[in-house]
Amino acid sequence: MLIIDIYYEFQLLQNKMAFNKLPVYILFFIVTRIEIIWGDNITTSIKTLSESCYKSLAKEDNLIFSPFSVHAILSLVYEAASGKTASHLQEVLNLPNAKKTADDYKAILDNLNSTEKITINLANKIYLPNNFKLKSKFRWTAKAYFNAGVENISFTNSDAAAENINNWVNEKTNNKIQQIFNANDFNDQTKGILLSAIYFKGNWSYSFAKAMTYTEKFYISKTKSISHPMMHMTAPFGYMENAELDSKILKMDYGNKRFAMYIILPNARMGIKNLEKKLSSLDVNHLQLSMMKKVEVAIPKFKIQSTSELSRPLQKIGLGDIFSGNANFSKMIEAEQGLKFQKVIQKAFIEVDEEGTEAAAATGAVVSFIADHPFVFYITFEGAHPAKAILFVGKVVEPHY
Repeated sequence: MLIIDIYYEFQLLQNKMAFNKLPVYILFFIVTRIEIIWGDNITTSIKTLSESCYKSLAKEDNLIFSPFSVHAILSLVYEAASGKTASHLQEVLNLPNAKKTADDYKAILDNLNSTEKITINLANKIYLPNNFKLKSKFRWTAKAYFNAGVENISFTNSDAAAENINNWVNEKTNNKIQQIFNANDFNDQTKGILLSAIYFKGNWSYSFAKAMTYTEKFYISKTKSISHPMMHMTAPFGYMENAELDSKILKMDYGNKRFAMYIILPNARMGIKNLEKKLSSLDVNHLQLSMMKKVEVAIPKFKIQSTSELSRPLQKIGLGDIFSGNANFSKMIEAEQGLKFQKVIQKAFIEVDEEGTEAAAATGAVVSFIADHPFVFYITFEGAHPAKAILFVGKVVEPHY
């Protein structure tokens, strides 16, 4: 939602010249505030979705997942739904009415796309078989409010369908995500696909000096380690120690400080599993690390690419309706045709290296934050509203670059 506070001041001037007896009105506009604000309901809902899906997706491997991207495309599906299907989506996703949901997402996406020093390519799209006739209003809503696409496609020609979708994702993510489907993912029974692809690369507010990147040990078990590039810096960061999580938390800002990475590092070398069991107690949306300390930081360079099939996790949180033949999407298609979605696929890619906007100048560290063993991380985006939207959640078990 775009909020503009405007104060009006009217002043009446009486022209005292004899030939002009009419009063003159002069209107002054004083614009004091322009803010992009979205409600707690959306940011809280993204957090809930993050927790639910993370539990299902977290295995023994590296992970990157964007609850924001999935929430966005599910919110678009909400715009298409009617009746009980709409009610289920609204309740589970904690959404306001459809109009406010669309307005909120437009504000968020417009704000995301205008940020300097950050590359975030979001590609959300709904694919339906050719026999479903799309309503023009829904196609317009998808583009205007959610920056998303809706397209009819022939799933029976599976080779062409896979090539079409992969080419679109490749284009939207600047060649960073090149393949998300194979021909054998489709057949003549495929009714609908929800696709979410997202790429993130940000410049730190403080850059890591490349000369301070050394090959060091990163522990992947209590006794086993790998040799991997570790980036070093000493600078003022948000920092806290959380006894409940038995972890240290570091906040590292990107660019203009509206994006940030929160790294949750277990105190125990192999404490990642215990940490994951307790993550629901961490309210990242309202986490305030106001204590700025000089921190000696060492974190690995890494790239992570993950493909997540989300239909099961979404059914577990109460969204089974959209995967059944009873779903009502009458705002999206011209007639009741038994539309249901069979797959919700997300492919996410993140890249973390030394690049930043300015050099760090702090010396004499007060505390150390040495991330030489598995950890969990969040990337958040903060607008004018105090709450943060969780863009990504992930974990590094064995870094690769």
